[in-house]
Amino acid sequence: MATRSNELDTTGASDPRSWLFVKKPMSMLLSECGEAGEHSLKRTLGAVQLTALGVGAIIGAGIFVLSGLGAQYAGPALMLSFVLSGLGCAFAGLCYAEFAAMIPLAGSAYTYAYATLGEFFAWIIGWDLTLEYAMGASTVSSGWSNHFIELLNIFHIKMPLWLAYDHWTGLNTATKIVARQMARASMPRS
Repeated sequence: MATRSNELDTTGASDPRSWLFVKKPMSMLLSECGEAGEHSLKRTLGAVQLTALGVGAIIGAGIFVLSGLGAQYAGPALMLSFVLSGLGCAFAGLCYAEFAAMIPLAGSAYTYAYATLGEFFAWIIGWDLTLEYAMGASTVSSGWSNHFIELLNIFHIKMPLWLAYDHWTGLNTATKIVARQMARASMPRS
């Protein structure tokens, strides 16, 4: 703890709650950026890979599925919803550009939050980013697995229900199948 108080800005360090809002100064960020060795992370993703990751998570399989689903509810206003979501993405991009201009080190919302808001908010944003990438990957994988199941159906290959869907959909569909079979069994035969 003694080294931590020397490195970070710990105004009001006597209060244990103040550790949650410790901000990392720019000098420390710059020194960490230049570090190398076994305790530092190596940057392996470039601009092209990060852009591909973002586009893959955003477009993925969802644009093929959700546009048809959205057309049922929005009708012709679907194009306006695409424009509105594009505007929201543009504003998010401008926010990241502002962050990168203020602290041009890592390009991550975690680093920006650590330098401006403190350790607690950086921790929340770090887990939020982890959740965001996990949900993006799960959405894309769900869409592509559905396309794969449809491809297998073309060749008359049926996958078991427990392999084809997530556990909630599988349980719901299995319950409906069992209910249908019970209803058929209880019908009087003529």
